[in-house]
Amino acid sequence: MPTKYIRKGTVQRGKWTKADLLRAAEAVKNGVMGLREACHTFNNIPPPTLRRRLKNNDFIKRTLGPSCILGIQNELKIRFHIQKLQKHGFALTRENVRAMAFHLADQLKIKHPFNRDSKLAGYDWLHMFLQRHPDLSVRKAEGVSLARCNGMNKEKVSAYFNLLETTLMEAGLVNKPGHIFNMDVTGLQLNNKPGYVIAQKGSKNVAAITSSEKGETITVISCCNAEGFYIPPACIFKGKNKKTEFEEGMTPGSVVYMNVKSAYINTDLMFTWLKEHFVPRKPDGKILLLLDGHASHCNSVEMLEYADEHNVILFCLPGHTTQFLQPLDMCFFKSLKAFWNKACNKFVKANPGRKISRMQFGQLLSEAWSKAATIDNAVSAFKSTGICPFNPGAIPEYAYLDSEKMKN
Repeated sequence: MPTKYIRKGTVQRGKWTKADLLRAAEAVKNGVMGLREACHTFNNIPPPTLRRRLKNNDFIKRTLGPSCILGIQNELKIRFHIQKLQKHGFALTRENVRAMAFHLADQLKIKHPFNRDSKLAGYDWLHMFLQRHPDLSVRKAEGVSLARCNGMNKEKVSAYFNLLETTLMEAGLVNKPGHIFNMDVTGLQLNNKPGYVIAQKGSKNVAAITSSEKGETITVISCCNAEGFYIPPACIFKGKNKKTEFEEGMTPGSVVYMNVKSAYINTDLMFTWLKEHFVPRKPDGKILLLLDGHASHCNSVEMLEYADEHNVILFCLPGHTTQFLQPLDMCFFKSLKAFWNKACNKFVKANPGRKISRMQFGQLLSEAWSKAATIDNAVSAFKSTGICPFNPGAIPEYAYLDSEKMKN
């Protein structure tokens, strides 16, 4: 269990309140009482304490014992973002909050005992954090079976649309398609898929040449708004050293990020994308950015504060529903992957014996992106998911069939 200061013996310390401190300070400043008289009158405040507080103009009542690792003000930041994220659909787990605390301590270069391997604050810290902020509590998530999670839940979707409508109205974004964005990631393999071929009837083994058995996966960060405007793609390669050749042939404005451990997005890359790639291209005023519930979207207090400062409202889509509620999943990624495979097959046929490598990625992606990233695809995506124009009835009844079957 974490260490907590417990007053021992009969010595009565720290019984005075912030109100006592303020009244005593006011009495001394106005010359109504001397310092010692004021200390005695207002609940026995120690004279050195009142003298120091008057000198520093500091009238905050703190707890006895060691101060918290991050400091009260930084913990208040974490509490604020927990509450704000919950309001926009991101209900943080205990691990999310521990990760947020670790990243904040690292960002501010605060000396801490947190685990650098897991990049998480300890359970002791979390326990004491919740004690210091009794308006927060650990709540058990609603139990939902795996089979029901794989389908759509009407109650969950209804709550999502109610929250989305409230957010759009509060931000003044109703009927502003240019200010409503969706961001998501997908993986493209450096390989071609031959697909269907025509062969002699009765043939049992029909082979077609592929670039390799299994190609490297590159993550593509995609983002568009309900008006049909696309942010240029950002791509994540696994590795440390970035080569200028990786970006050759890419769509203008595109960028490549390197991730040492994997080609997946993480908190640092998410913040980099938001700060350097998205915000410079967003329209003026408030915008809504729809995201899935991946932990990388909410673990950094610095990123959340940056989003607030630049009028970016982060809004979470319900889990296990993105196949019907996420615009990019509905009408873009399937098209992008189809055109990607066509571009790869075309390259393999034109270059017998050559493997598709990182050096060709930019040109092949540009070819696929230019065909998939159409205005019609984006507008249709937001319309079919009921986001813009706002229309919960756009979700078809068959989307809920699997969920309804599991109830019965």
